[in-house]
Amino acid sequence: MKILNLLHIHTIRFFLLGILVYFPILSVAGNVTTFSSVEAMIEEFNDYSASNGTFQVLASKPLHIQLSPQIVQGDLPEIIEEQVKRALVYGIYRVFIHTPINKITVTAIPQEIDFKTKKTRYAPKYKRTISKTRAEALALVKKHLGVSSFSDLVTETKVGNMAVPNQWSKDFNRLYYNDQGEPGLNRFVDDLAK
Repeated sequence: MKILNLLHIHTIRFFLLGILVYFPILSVAGNVTTFSSVEAMIEEFNDYSASNGTFQVLASKPLHIQLSPQIVQGDLPEIIEEQVKRALVYGIYRVFIHTPINKITVTAIPQEIDFKTKKTRYAPKYKRTISKTRAEALALVKKHLGVSSFSDLVTETKVGNMAVPNQWSKDFNRLYYNDQGEPGLNRFVDDLAK
């Protein structure tokens, strides 16, 4: 029986080590998961992906990433512009919330999907780039939301009996969307781009 317990403990250790290899999570504190790299964070959240061309690291020092929200032919220009703005905000704030990185440049360029050919292409007409330091990004959310730290921008949400961490807070949604209260995405990105 003792040998079986030891085998069970070692199996759990190897299993946990395997998870750490595949998902390099530095820590989980409250409702915030911290990752050792942007690539690990992007892979975990799965909102963008290197495999489909919606995420790329353009430079590592200083960090410059590209996020490409997917669009389809016929999307209205204002919808495309809103998706680009949301990608900029996502890139800057996800990185500062979930990694120890101190400066980032995010380029957002939509990726258009052709449903007939199944091919994609970038839409450079809508391309935007913003660079921010951790201190600059925090100062902006303090100004607009009155929060004191990046961890105030995410919360844990209950889905059935499960707790899902790292979800945008109600306050953050006021920056991420135009219909969730002040300041709204458009005004916030104008300020972010300064």
